[in-house]
Amino acid sequence: MNGAWGQVAGIVTVALMLLFVAVWVWVWHSGHKEKYDRLARLPMADAEDRP
Repeated sequence: MNGAWGQVAGIVTVALMLLFVAVWVWVWHSGHKEKYDRLARLPMADAEDRP
């Protein structure tokens, strides 16, 4: 194997780790709280309460 594969694997690993952290930060952003609270109540809502 060529030595460049180690470099590529390292770059892909770092890129995926940064993507994971970015998604984690986006999900836990406080601006999404209202939407997630509404979605959490959805399974317990009656048919007429659903959007």
